[in-house]
Amino acid sequence: MTQHSVADDVTTPRSPSLPPLQFHKPGEDLAAAMACERCKEQGISIPPGWGQKKAVRASQEEADQDTAPKKRRTPPFTFLQWQLLHRIWDKVTADGAGDDPDSRLLALTCALRGAIRGYANLTAQDFRILRLEDPHDSVRRLVEPGWLQTTPEEAVEAQAMAPAQCGLPTIQGNPWGVGQGIRSGASGWVSRTLSHKKMRKKPNGMRMTAVYVAAHATPEGDIRVPADKVVSAVRISGTDELMSLLVRWEELGWIEDFRMTDGDVIARLTELTRPLAHVPVPPPTPPMTAPATTPQDVPVLERARALVEGRESEVADWVGAFRDEHGHGPSWGMLSEHFGWPPRAAPDHEVTQEALRMLEEGGWLTGFGVPFGLRRGSAKA
Repeated sequence: MTQHSVADDVTTPRSPSLPPLQFHKPGEDLAAAMACERCKEQGISIPPGWGQKKAVRASQEEADQDTAPKKRRTPPFTFLQWQLLHRIWDKVTADGAGDDPDSRLLALTCALRGAIRGYANLTAQDFRILRLEDPHDSVRRLVEPGWLQTTPEEAVEAQAMAPAQCGLPTIQGNPWGVGQGIRSGASGWVSRTLSHKKMRKKPNGMRMTAVYVAAHATPEGDIRVPADKVVSAVRISGTDELMSLLVRWEELGWIEDFRMTDGDVIARLTELTRPLAHVPVPPPTPPMTAPATTPQDVPVLERARALVEGRESEVADWVGAFRDEHGHGPSWGMLSEHFGWPPRAAPDHEVTQEALRMLEEGGWLTGFGVPFGLRRGSAKA
């Protein structure tokens, strides 16, 4: 075998049969940006948005990593995830999937996993995590009425490299119209709650009861839910068993101030479990506010529309004034910074991309795809 080294690339002459290397001159806007005196006066030694902020940010992140304590971040339980979990659990209850806590827990797990695709992948490891007393029997209780399409042997014995694909005939075509982020967030919250340290060595009827009441807490941790609804959702024997389970959970510090009033379970999550409550719905982001307040749970299109509608002319005028002053257009980063839109490095940068698309389609801005080529569009001509 012939070895190849970096030195070979350096010393080997270029073949005369290959076309000569070409070096293209930058476009007029890019050339103007690189030689812009106004940018230099404002302390910008390189074209706006080119590496400088990225280098500063990287150095800051490196310094923060050296000084900050290592802490595992728990994803927030958002309102949309909370809403989807309620809808899926209500669907499983209405279908009558599972006639005991073990099979109901398995049905809920499958429904959460298959809410979009209409099927759930299961492996033997899943059954160990769920801690079902008799996995084969739990699968059989879902298969016999036709709610789950698989066999007990196929599902329980499947390995990670070849999971069992279990069909869900009553959940087809993404009935809740959600994306993978919301679905996986709701499923992840259930998994994290079931694995809470207070859940160790508890039967699934007790664990499911704790999960259900926590899922019905307000952002402040207050709980009020009909007792018969809890019994039906968890598949325990009745309100007497529910009372004994909740009294036990109060002793263990899962809930506090527990009481039954007019057939409703009333309680509060404790200081230990209050982080399980879903976060409140963030207010809409008004224009010119910090990007950090942009609500992650609102669809990107709606957030972009809230930032742009009614301000199209203002944005176009600012871009035009920038070009008149500098001799070139602003970068996307400078435009975002001026109007308080999420920057390119932000997790919700798609909002800015959608806002720019709206401005382009509306004819307010043009020059996209050309470095520093932004200018007024035909709508402002």
